[in-house]
Parts: sequence; C-alpha cells; structure tokens
Amino acid sequence: MKVSVWAVLRALTRAIRRDLATWESVKVNNFFLFVALLIYGALVSGVKPASSYPFLIFLGFLLLFPLSSDPLDKIPASRLASWPLTRRDRIALRFGSLALSPILWLVFGAMLLASPLLALCFLLISGVSRVNFDFSLHRSPLPPGLAANHVRQMFSLLDTWLAVLLAIGGTSYRVFGTHTDEAAFPMLAILVALALSTNAQSLFGLDAKSAMVRYRLLPLKGWQILLQKDAAFLSILLLCVAPLSAPAGMTFGFVALAIGHYPSVSHHRPQRRWRFASGKLLYGVAQITLGASLGLAASQQALWLLPTSAAVCLLSLHHNGRRWDAAR
Repeated sequence: MKVSVWAVLRALTRAIRRDLATWESVKVNNFFLFVALLIYGALVSGVKPASSYPFLIFLGFLLLFPLSSDPLDKIPASRLASWPLTRRDRIALRFGSLALSPILWLVFGAMLLASPLLALCFLLISGVSRVNFDFSLHRSPLPPGLAANHVRQMFSLLDTWLAVLLAIGGTSYRVFGTHTDEAAFPMLAILVALALSTNAQSLFGLDAKSAMVRYRLLPLKGWQILLQKDAAFLSILLLCVAPLSAPAGMTFGFVALAIGHYPSVSHHRPQRRWRFASGKLLYGVAQITLGASLGLAASQQALWLLPTSAAVCLLSLHHNGRRWDAAR
C-alpha cells in the first residue's frame, strides 16, 4: 500500500498542534499561577513586573527542552521502517518534519528579530535535549521499590528540574553572595516547594493503567502506597531546601501533600513526561496560600508548625489510604 508523504506530514502537523495545545495545562500549574499573580499584582500597582523576570527566564529555559524534540519521534520506529517509502520519500519526510519543529521556528525568529548568538543558543539547547536520559529501573542506582520508582518519575517532570534550578541558585547566593539577606532564604525554600507542589495533586499521574492495576493487586494498604509516593516527594524536597530553610520548605511540602492526597486518589489525572504537571485550580490555590503562610511562619517564630503540618499530612495519608482501599 502506497504511503503518501503529505499524509504523514499532515498527521505530524495535527500531532504537534495537539502537543502545543497541552501547554494550556500550565494554567493550572501552581508555579505558573504564582507568576501570573505576581505579574497581575505588579500591573495593578502600576509598576513593571521586574520581580517576575527571573522566574520567566527559568520557565522559558525549561520549556525549550520538550519543544526541541524531533517531530518524527512521534512515529514509532518500527512502524516508520515498515512503511513502503522510497529513499526520496524518506528524505522529503525528513526535511518536511524539520519544517514542523517548533525550535526551528524559534531559531529563525531569533535570527530575524534578535541576534545570531541567541539563535545559536537555541540550537545548542536543542542538541542537549536530544541526549537520552534513561531513568529506567534496570539502570538506576536506586534500590527497587515504589519510592525509587516515583523519584524517577518526578525527574521526568519539568517541575522537579525547576525546583533544582531554584535550589542551586539560592544555594549559590548563600555561599557566594557578599551581602546576603537571611530573610530571603525562607522565601526561596517556599519557592522550591511551590515548584514541586502541583505534582502532589497527581501522585499517580505518570502511572499507566496497567500500573494502577498492579498497585491494587499488591499486598499493601492504600496508606502504604501513598507513603512511598510521599517519601519520594519529601526526599527530593528536603535535598533542595536543606541549604536554604528546611522548616519553611518542608512545612509547605507537608501541606501540599495533605491537600494533594485527595485529588490524587479521587481523580487519576494523567501527566506527560517532560512537561509541567497540571492540577486543579481550587487545590492549587489552597496549596499556595496555606503552604506559603504556614511555611513562612514556621521559619520565623512558630517552628511547632513543622511537626503539626507533618501530623496533618499523616492524618490525610490515613484517611485517603482508606479511601483507596474502599475503591478496590
């Protein structure tokens, strides 16, 4: 059967269009919501939102990586090899797919509107993003288990890398800064926790349907499965906020998990790898407001809020674990 190159390119165009449409999920990502509120507050007050520029640079840098993927990667290699395409057809398909690459549009736009140096930066990022980072189970140095698996899943979300970048920036400021402001470190820890918090609403978001079936067949209680997910989340968070302010960051993390357990168990919200996690606006607002206020208070005078938030997280774990068991 003859396969039309134009038909394949039209299918790739639709796939890329759907892929770009998924970026609408950033509207319900907690960090994007925070940046939007920051910009809105600055505009209402009549000043330029300069304080949001570093966050926008971080986000823009991370967004370039998934945009740099090869459009032909959307076609399984075995299927592409089985199609009766001539050598000329495959060359035409390769050049046609390059024209559909979003990073190529950015390169041309940078050359026309900005500078060749910026275009070169886009190309370098595109090349780095093609490196195959394999987080599969058999190559991971982590011990086998649900917690280790969730750690690998979290590192395939851009939220985690945003948190790592913020933690590196904050730690560098603390170590190498000349006139550091100690009041800034709790806020930086809260920002790190905020970057991770959306994932707490979809702890099973990267698990396939077959994995969900296996979870329910395991001889484990619901709270034990959730505890493994929580342990992975809190381990990454602790490593990131320890050089900044552990009470502020961990209090935010416990609050985010306490709120996020309910939607994680009630709604299986599928997430996509190498994208930002998406959640629901109601839970996101609750995580941001309660997590930030309690985290900031815990870093100042009310250190008792840290164990209190951990206790609330355990109560949420127990309650939603029972809900998980009831749904089996």
